[in-house]
Amino acid sequence: MTDKELSYGSFIKEIILWGRITMLAAFVLSFLPALYLAVWHGVVPSFGLIISSVTTIVAIYFISFLAEPLLYYPILGISGSYMSWLAGNIFNLRVPVSIASQNCAGVKEGTPEGDIISTLGMGVSVFVNIIILTIVVLFGSSMFSVLPDKAMKAFDYILPALFGAFLFASTLRSYKIALFSVPIALVFTLFGLPGTAVLFICLISTIYFSFFAYKKGWVKILE
Repeated sequence: MTDKELSYGSFIKEIILWGRITMLAAFVLSFLPALYLAVWHGVVPSFGLIISSVTTIVAIYFISFLAEPLLYYPILGISGSYMSWLAGNIFNLRVPVSIASQNCAGVKEGTPEGDIISTLGMGVSVFVNIIILTIVVLFGSSMFSVLPDKAMKAFDYILPALFGAFLFASTLRSYKIALFSVPIALVFTLFGLPGTAVLFICLISTIYFSFFAYKKGWVKILE
């Protein structure tokens, strides 16, 4: 193994160690509000209500639980996956930051270089996110009150514009895969399926199509 491979392997071991520790800590801490209400205020829901709530949450997020790690991991990498699941805002912030960082640096997703750049980009995004949220919480009402209605409505188009740009860039990289996946997304969306279901269908079908196209020599992965 080269020195670069050894260094990257050591880096990944540290990331996995601290990633597990922080994720486990976040899991435990997420129950503290409920424990506080139960211990200090005696507010304890019935067992039936707990089961009903858990069942509802599982029904809503189960497909996302299966699809999102498979969908985002090739973009975010190992360290980026730990960071984004801990910090949140994966779809509308961490993924765009990861893609933009790797594109600006000229590195490819799924490579050690891409993993490092993705980690740096998302790390910066976390601090920027905190700073912006702090400013918005403190001064948001006064800032937005002076903006005209047209400017406020423009915020509704930020995410579509952002992901439209990424879709165009990805299409240029592999238009054959895009010609397969985009129509599938449009058709199932028109059928009225939930977004998570469309995401899962597109993910699985595109993976199989990409593998088939790669074996046939129609596409070259990571080029």
